[in-house]
Amino acid sequence: MRDEFEEKWEKMQIANWKGDEEKIVTFFKRFDLDIRDVFKQITGIDYKRMQTVCYLLSKIDKAIKICDFLDTLERNSLEDVDIIKIYILTSHAEIASRSLCGKETKLDLVRRFFKPVESNLENRIIMADISLDRTLDMNFAYILYKIRCEYTHEGNYIGRIFKRNEDGASSLLFCFKDDSKKLCGICGITYQEFLKIYMRALIENIKVYCDYTPPIVAE
Repeated sequence: MRDEFEEKWEKMQIANWKGDEEKIVTFFKRFDLDIRDVFKQITGIDYKRMQTVCYLLSKIDKAIKICDFLDTLERNSLEDVDIIKIYILTSHAEIASRSLCGKETKLDLVRRFFKPVESNLENRIIMADISLDRTLDMNFAYILYKIRCEYTHEGNYIGRIFKRNEDGASSLLFCFKDDSKKLCGICGITYQEFLKIYMRALIENIKVYCDYTPPIVAE
């Protein structure tokens, strides 16, 4: 049986989360997403699921603040920061999938996260040599996960991954490791484009977790 303190704590947290609506809606507008209706539904579900989602939203807010700092570092000091940003975001993708009831391997959790936006990324981050064995398994999620692992286990944070606006129609060739093998990939997407797709994946996963139903619009 819950005590009085637990009930008060829950009510206080729910009130605080509801009070964050404008801040969260504004945050996602930056990525061309209107989540007001989604957030209203989030704050109407049971406390445990609401807590899970709101904690994830807090984590992505902090992750983006770090990525924004890395952007500043790149502009001011010409530092390579793409791999560190991929490490941060891919780690959050794994955490999000696990929090939203995923129980697969780490790689499969990352794949699950990106599933709703697969068509937007599958031809834009690809293997450079399509004749390699296991090509079908080496989609964009696999590549992002392997870049993240290389940073985690070997501290490799040097090199560009995302194309820049000034690259025009050209794509960017980059290298990464798959265990002991050195492989190459091609990226035809900018970081800002990737970030918008990433955020859409996050919201789509949250919608499923919250059993989201769009509001009925009267004709």
